[in-house]
Amino acid sequence: MKIKAILFLILIAATAVTCNKNGEVEFTDFPIVESYLVPGQFLKVKVSRQLPFDENAEYSPDDIDNLSITVTSGSYSSVLSPIGKGEYIDSSLVVYENIHYEITFDYNGKNVYAYTIVPSKPINFSQSATTIEIQKMDTTSGPPIGFEMPDPVQLTWDNYDGSYYIVIVENIESSPEPVQDLGEDDDRPDFVFRKEPNNSSGTEISSMDFQYYGTHRLILFHVLSDYAALYDDNSSNSQNLSNPSTCIENGYGIFTGLNADTLYIEVVEP
Repeated sequence: MKIKAILFLILIAATAVTCNKNGEVEFTDFPIVESYLVPGQFLKVKVSRQLPFDENAEYSPDDIDNLSITVTSGSYSSVLSPIGKGEYIDSSLVVYENIHYEITFDYNGKNVYAYTIVPSKPINFSQSATTIEIQKMDTTSGPPIGFEMPDPVQLTWDNYDGSYYIVIVENIESSPEPVQDLGEDDDRPDFVFRKEPNNSSGTEISSMDFQYYGTHRLILFHVLSDYAALYDDNSSNSQNLSNPSTCIENGYGIFTGLNADTLYIEVVEP
């Protein structure tokens, strides 16, 4: 499962700018860090540049593909290997849950520092149904006579400490049949949808949320508060962009741990 790719669908790194007293844009070349630490995978970090509003903004001379990024975890310390396009990896460091990780590197004359811990795997993730029946819909005539809406699917998990969780639902069929008759319309719904991060112990999925028949993957991510904050910040007004509350010093973006469990559900016609 490409966890990072799925999460990236719902998260875009924020661009940070400030204005002076005259309303002119002031640009400081801080790097954007993007890293999701997943148990069982190698530690990997991507560094990119901001996209300033001012076309005359000056970047630092630092080479994005030749930074010296050090990772530390307990007594372990090493320099990440560049693999191109601003990406770096430590192919000898496998990520584990409940472990603390730090990275540091110099950029534009400042020391960039970030830290995180990988949360535990969700506990007792369960579903109220493994199959849901949804009537085929005709967009011109509406629901058929006698149509009854199925009960929502209840998803529950243990959450004794008020942690944040997010549910991603993904259709995994190679060529799924849509629930609604789309006719010649090429603008088809996404194969993936999600629920907003919350710190409760459950959520529900309405039958109206499903756009396709077939097997769906129900992925429950245990995420940290910085991810939930960044999710909320990217839903705010684009005219008020600012650095979200993350654990990165002298940089923007996200450096966070996450863990997941997966269930499956079949969406079928009656």
